Amino acid sequence: MRIISGRWRGRTLKCPRGVRATTDRVKEAIFSILGDARDLQVLDLFAGSGALGIEALSRGASSVCFVDVSRHALRCIQTNLPGDVAPNCRLVHQDALEFLKKASSPFDWIFCDPPYEGVDYPGLLRAFCATSALGAHSLLILETDRFHTMPFPPELTRIDQRKFGDTVIYFLKRTAAEHGEFRRA
Repeated sequence: MRIISGRWRGRTLKCPRGVRATTDRVKEAIFSILGDARDLQVLDLFAGSGALGIEALSRGASSVCFVDVSRHALRCIQTNLPGDVAPNCRLVHQDALEFLKKASSPFDWIFCDPPYEGVDYPGLLRAFCATSALGAHSLLILETDRFHTMPFPPELTRIDQRKFGDTVIYFLKRTAAEHGEFRRA
C-alpha cells in the first residue's frame, strides 16, 4: 500500500493487522473522480491505516481528522503520517457514530470505509443525515462491497456509484431540498 500522488507520492503505508484497506487501484480511481483536494477539510471515518486521509493530505488537503475506535489503528496512522503534517491532523479515538453525533462543523470530503461485516448501514446512513459533519456542500464517499444493498434515505442523494470487483464506492450528498437549494416550480 502506498501514496498514489502528490507531495508524498510513492511513500509506503503500513496497515494494522486485521484491517481491510482500500486497494491502491480503488484509491487511485476515487481520487481521479474527486479531483483537486487543495485547501479542503477531510474526515477519514473508520480510518484504519489512514490511507485515504493521507492521500488527501498528499494532494493538498488543508486538514484531516482521522477517526477510529482502535488505538492500534491510530498508532499505525501516526506512524504513516509524515512528521511535518501533525498540526494539520487530528487523531480521534472514538466510535464513528458517536463522533458523528458530536460533530459541530462540516467537512468538505468524508471518507467512510467501515468493515463490511457487522455494520448497521441503515443506522450509519441515518447518522449522516443527522450530523453537522455532512454539510450542504460536503461529499460523502462510502465504500462497501457488492453484497450489501444500500437503502439510501431521501435526505441523501447518490450522485455517482462505481464498482471495482467486489468493492462498491458511493458518492453521496445531502439532498438539495434539505437545505433550500432546490425549489419545485
